[in-house]
Amino acid sequence: MVNEPYGQHWKGHKGFRAIEGNDVYNHRFGGQEWNVPKCQLCGEDLHQILCFDLKDDRLSELRTSKLEELPLISCLNCSTLWEPQLFQLNPTTKNVTVLIQNDKEKWIQDEEDKIPVPLPYAKFKLINMLEEDIPVNEDAYYNAFDLFGQEYICRVLGPPLYAEKPNDISCPTCNHDMKYVSSVTHDFEVDLVSVVDLFLGEMIIYFYFCKECLTLKTEIQGT
Repeated sequence: MVNEPYGQHWKGHKGFRAIEGNDVYNHRFGGQEWNVPKCQLCGEDLHQILCFDLKDDRLSELRTSKLEELPLISCLNCSTLWEPQLFQLNPTTKNVTVLIQNDKEKWIQDEEDKIPVPLPYAKFKLINMLEEDIPVNEDAYYNAFDLFGQEYICRVLGPPLYAEKPNDISCPTCNHDMKYVSSVTHDFEVDLVSVVDLFLGEMIIYFYFCKECLTLKTEIQGT
């Protein structure tokens, strides 16, 4: 694994754990307040996995006058998840449009194992990352990976945990750099969300956002 990068400078930019619980802001898991399209492979509505309230000053670097909240969208029931995806957000209508889905495997989850659509709703809150979440050196990096998906489901801002550094984070639509927003994973035999059984295997879903053209990108890496 190659993290990008180790270093003490992350101590001032810790980021947050997103966990289930009440907050004064409307951060949430699941639900379907956004009008999501149907997956091009399995034909079911895409999952609104999480949605962040951008009125929260802790998320000020994601804020734009065009958008009051930022949904994290993908299909969790088929192999469209495994390749990069690009979505267009329209805050006026709360519509999400698929711009890119390049599925190669054509795999669909067995019916009895499918994650429900839409995901059940739960309130989420942000808490500061702990010292052990910050990859300041190689040992800390591996320790942080052990905690992610076992103690909490989502990292927001701060240092990403990468198995491999992404080659290109420029927006495919306007070529501006996309902002790393969040990463999500959930291990087996833990219960980090009370409203649904969720298992993402050894995959981490990374979400990037372009404030210029309101596009959301997903990428997957294995741990």
